[in-house]
Amino acid sequence: MKKKKQIIKYSIIGVIAIIIIVLGVIIYKNIFAGKESTRFNGVEDHVLTKEEKNNIKDTFSDIDKIEKIDSEVNSKIIRIHILLSEDVDFNKMKDLSNKAIEKISEDNLKFYDVEIFIESKNEESSTYPQIGYKHKSNSKFSW
Repeated sequence: MKKKKQIIKYSIIGVIAIIIIVLGVIIYKNIFAGKESTRFNGVEDHVLTKEEKNNIKDTFSDIDKIEKIDSEVNSKIIRIHILLSEDVDFNKMKDLSNKAIEKISEDNLKFYDVEIFIESKNEESSTYPQIGYKHKSNSKFSW
């Protein structure tokens, strides 16, 4: 009698475990069914060239306090990182940032969003860091 109760008990636990696993698989498949990532679609057709990267750097060449400028593409976003050795007038940086995106082909600007990160080595800076963002449908950065 005691053995029958244990068999029934373990059978019920087994059936419950199987039901939970089956429901989990069904729910997981339904949640993620057809959810293919599209964030890399078309990236191979819209390559940011070395010339465009160099033109971006050249736009900021008048400012001698720029220590480093890097630009990279991450999924459908062009990221520009600028490191300043000292603070520079922010309005001048905003104007140059908008001129820099003019150096990117019209086709790429319609495809990519653009982010610009401006940092200063001056730890007491009240102006920096600043982040600008330009959606592919806009013509200028929002800060």
